[in-house]
Amino acid sequence: MTKRILSVAAAAILLALGLCTAFAEEALPPYVYPYAEEDPMMAAIMEYLTSADLGYAPQPGGVLVPAPILLKTELNGDETAATVYGNFWVFTYVLDGNVLKMTSGGENPGVLQLTRQGSAWNVVTADFAKEGSYREDIERFCGGDETLVQEYRTAGDGTDGYLPQYRRSFLIGYLESCGLDIVAYQDFGEEPVSLTD
Repeated sequence: MTKRILSVAAAAILLALGLCTAFAEEALPPYVYPYAEEDPMMAAIMEYLTSADLGYAPQPGGVLVPAPILLKTELNGDETAATVYGNFWVFTYVLDGNVLKMTSGGENPGVLQLTRQGSAWNVVTADFAKEGSYREDIERFCGGDETLVQEYRTAGDGTDGYLPQYRRSFLIGYLESCGLDIVAYQDFGEEPVSLTD
């Protein structure tokens, strides 16, 4: 999937002026992972993905909803640190009637390092594959684990791999937690994908 980068500078200016919602009659609420108590590690990952500068910024009134595909998690002995391998997809949307229209999005294969204090996790470092060197970077992440390399390849397939089911699941959680009456999402030039059946 080709990255579609919006004007981050323009979005930052609008945010600073507090004008974002003025340009959209129905501004979407910001994304917050709805299952933070049950899964604090995923909550930390989702918070990181919604706040990090990965090259995607929602349009005024829009929202960024991550759809990470976690491939492998390694915990240290006392479970106070973790290494998480995955493809950390993110998508931005605007509302058009009762359909979420994608405005930008793409994949971010990488490795996250997290630490835990009490029950709360925090992302401390992130190493993402660079465009143009995905293959080499993924092989570096995997350290010779060919099974994991293959998992990264599947997680990078936007149509036939894991992504559609993960993306749909995260969107449904967002809609239910916000009480939004939205029936589908739609990518550029594609048919809408139902979020109700």
